[in-house]
Amino acid sequence: MGMNRREFVGWMSMGAIVTSVIGCNDNVGDSSEPSTPKDEPSSGEFQVIGTVDELNEQGSLLDEKTGVIVIRSPSNDLIALDPTCPHKGCTVEATDNKERLACPCHGSQFTIRGEVLQGPADEPLTNYEVKTEDDQVLVKLS
Repeated sequence: MGMNRREFVGWMSMGAIVTSVIGCNDNVGDSSEPSTPKDEPSSGEFQVIGTVDELNEQGSLLDEKTGVIVIRSPSNDLIALDPTCPHKGCTVEATDNKERLACPCHGSQFTIRGEVLQGPADEPLTNYEVKTEDDQVLVKLS
């Protein structure tokens, strides 16, 4: 007994629907963590932000996916921060001399390590652990 093309396509479509429904609900009953693809690191693991060469050339690395910026301090330390100003959510930028970070929206200023120098922001920028390994810059998101 053979199946015609129309029946086959119908069955394949049904299989895709069932697979996608099952795939989306594989964490049913575990609402503590959202579903994450298996090939992406989860929170708490080091993630590659860029290379040391890119950091040296550009002076900083901004990873769009994680929203983390890595900068090199005047004393040559690597610093990883969330560049989102805690006041109203604007993205802070390094000043020309790279000695502080400034929010272009309302004038908040932060040290290169994210501590508040001038309001209206009253909370520091979030810091992350950062390291280099095999010419890659890695940040641990928490």
